[in-house]
Parts: sequence; C-alpha cells; structure tokens
Amino acid sequence: MKYRGFIPVLLLAALSLGAYAQENPGAEAMGLLSLHRGAARSAMAGAGSASVSSSAAFGAFDNPAALPFTTRIVDAAASYGMWAPGSAVAKSDNISLGVTAKPWKALALSVAAVNQAHPAQNFGDDTYKPLDGLISAGAGVAFGKHVGIGASFIYAHQRLMPDYSLSAYAFHIAAQYHAKNIDVTAAVRNIGPAIKSEKENEYALPSSARLGATYNGNVGKSNIEASLDMDVYFSGKFTAAAGVQYCYDNLLYARAGYRFAAQGAPLPSHLALGIGVKWKGFCLDAAYITANDIIGNSFAISIGYRY
Repeated sequence: MKYRGFIPVLLLAALSLGAYAQENPGAEAMGLLSLHRGAARSAMAGAGSASVSSSAAFGAFDNPAALPFTTRIVDAAASYGMWAPGSAVAKSDNISLGVTAKPWKALALSVAAVNQAHPAQNFGDDTYKPLDGLISAGAGVAFGKHVGIGASFIYAHQRLMPDYSLSAYAFHIAAQYHAKNIDVTAAVRNIGPAIKSEKENEYALPSSARLGATYNGNVGKSNIEASLDMDVYFSGKFTAAAGVQYCYDNLLYARAGYRFAAQGAPLPSHLALGIGVKWKGFCLDAAYITANDIIGNSFAISIGYRY
C-alpha cells in the first residue's frame, strides 16, 4: 500500500530532530505535559498509545492518529487522580475531562482539559494553592483501512504564586499503522518554544520522539492486549513503558504495567496495577501506582461512556 512508507519516514524525522536537540540540552519545564490521562492508561504505566480498543476520550493529549480507527462514535470520560500523596512538593489533585467524536468514518475530533491543584503554600501572611491547567484539541484522519495521521494542540498554564505564572503551547504530530491484531504509532510530542522565566532563563518543554506498538488477540471470551511505548526526549533522556490488559467477555478488565525512566525524566520509573468494568457502554476504571518513593500510592479513577 502506498501509504505504508509514511510511518518510518515520520519516525526518522522525529529521531533526527531529537538528535539535533540533544546537542543543546537544557532544563525542562511543564512536566505535566508528559503525564498520561485516564485510569486505564495509568494502570498500564502509560503504555498503550497505539491501542484503538481502549478509551479514546483523552486522545487529544495522547495519540490523535489512532482516533479514526476506534469503533465508537462518541467516547467521553471524566477522571480523578491523587498524584504523589506522600510528597510535599509533587502532591496534586487531578481532574480530567475529555471527549472524542467521529462525525465521519475517516475523521475523529477530540478535546480534553485538565485541572491540577497542589497543596496550599505559605507566602508571608497569605496562603496560596498553586494550580496547573491543560487544554487540548486534536484531530485524526484515516487514509484507507491501515494508515492514519493526526495532530493536537495543547495549551499549558502553571500559576505558581499569586503574582507569578508560566504559560506554554505545544503540538503533537503522529502517524498510525492499523492492522487486524497490531497497531504501530510514531510521533513527535510536546513540540513548542522554550519558556522564559522572569529572569530571562529559558526552559525547554519535555519534547520527545515516540514509538509505540500494541498487539490485540482473542481466545474464546478472553481478550489480551499487550503494549510497549518508548520515548526519546530531546534532552537525551529515555523512557519505556510495557503494559498488559486482560478482558473477560467484554465486561471485566485487569491491567498491569511497568515504566522504566532514566534519571531526570518527567515521569519516573514505577509499577502500576488496575481493574475495570464495562456495561452497556458505561466504563469504570481504577489504577494504583507503586514501587516509587516519590509517586508511590498514587491512584486514579475514571468513569466514561462509549456509544
């Protein structure tokens, strides 16, 4: 098929751009751009960006190229997460909302938003609760039965103090190859200009080149999905996440995953576990993150509807 050469070309371009950026590494900001959204993905340590069977509600934050291959017309979800509850610095409450719709068979549109609140901090006689926010919009288009491309725009805002905040915007560009039992994606993520502080210091976004793959197979009433995602950050860091999802009778789910991350990566190494249930289009998923001193005992819960 004439479109099959598109994915390796995009991946080569992404890795070449990453190699160029590694010649001038710098401190990174806006680590929240790298966090996965939704309890199902959290339960697999973030693996599964190439999956077309899992919830697509937060696709604008993740992989817009996979959206045209989802089987649902509408996929909506709301998620709550308690991140790093034992850390005075990283602790946050996260509320995420997302919806993806397919107005046409070959086109999918997705929007999502995140509000992330941190514990109150003392500033002299006043206390203030730092807030982070994300808004994203994306679209994916399928070319035939096997190839899709997609792009997302993300706006990020961090209000660190009452009179001090940072803003940034970034883009995801992705390609997807879809077959009966396997999906492969290649992408460049969080591409955008550096952030300048009040002291004119520049901080790069956590930009990366990603390669992801998912295998999906059925055995009787059981379905097993195995995923692997690898990110090469332009700063030189590397992460890899592997996850497995087991589903019985399209009703009950069990998930597990592990993420390896080089020192200083936006999301550290951790183990994740989770369960889920789906009934008449409604989905309820839960995830627990452990095996890390900083983010251990984090959890997330999501509720969604797919039509």
